This record gives sequence, structure tokens and C-alpha cells, in this order.
Amino acid sequence: MARSRLPVLLIGGLAAAILVWLARSRNREGWLRQPPGDRPTTLVFELGGHVGQPEIRRMAERVLAAFERFDTVDMLILLPGFTGFTPAAALDLEGLRAGLMSWGKVRRYAVVAPPVWAGALINLADGIIPVEARTFPIEALDEARAWASEGRATAA
Repeated sequence: MARSRLPVLLIGGLAAAILVWLARSRNREGWLRQPPGDRPTTLVFELGGHVGQPEIRRMAERVLAAFERFDTVDMLILLPGFTGFTPAAALDLEGLRAGLMSWGKVRRYAVVAPPVWAGALINLADGIIPVEARTFPIEALDEARAWASEGRATAA
């Protein structure tokens, strides 16, 4: 029993350490854009700078609204200018709730141009969480977009 919880504890500890490290970084102010997706069930978010609670809250509200509307969604996250989170963003309750609900509602999670640490965490989590997750370099944006909604009907 203790062994089966070890990977979860390790990932949780690693994630907490990364959040603390990110919270210390003070770069340019954060922003959030939501470009249109290829399908109504594909959510696209572009995050940049040092993301704060307002951006995470807006993103969480849009994700939770999609969860009410669709059985499952796919997500395409663009991070070419992302530098970190503020402590308030990392601990936002709506953001945490959306993240937890994602485990049952997100089918595919494509992340484009993540920082090295985030890409490593996403690739590690892909084998553990019940969401298909994959990272892509910025040059493969079209491939990421296609993979995120692959297997979906064109009209939802």
C-alpha cells in the first residue's frame, strides 16, 4: 500500500517544489489569450509572462464552463513566453478545482513550447494520470493542434 502511494507523493512533492521555485521568479506581467479551437470541444489557451491569479481564474472559469457543456474536452496550451506563476495563481482554488476535474474530463492535453521543467513534468505525468498528455516544440504547432483533437467528430 505504501509503495503504491510513493509515485503520487513524489510527483506531488516535485510539483510543490516547482511551484515554490516559480513563485520566486519575478518577470514581466502575465497574460492569457484564448485563440479559437478547431472544434467546440478543443480549448486553446496561450499563457505568457509571469501568470497571476486573474489569468488562472479566467482560464479556470472557461474550463469549468466547458466541462458543464461537454462530456470531454481536449486542451491545447501555448507557452512560448511563459515564465512562471505568482503564489496566488499557483494556489487559486478555482484553478485547483479545474485541474482536479480535468482528470475525468480532459481527453488530450497538448502543450506547445513549455519551459524545460514543465515539459519534463508533463511527460512524466503522461504515464501516470488518466489524460493523454504530450509536449511539442513551437515549430510543431500545427502537429500539436491536429493531435489535440484527433479522433473527434468535426461537429460537436
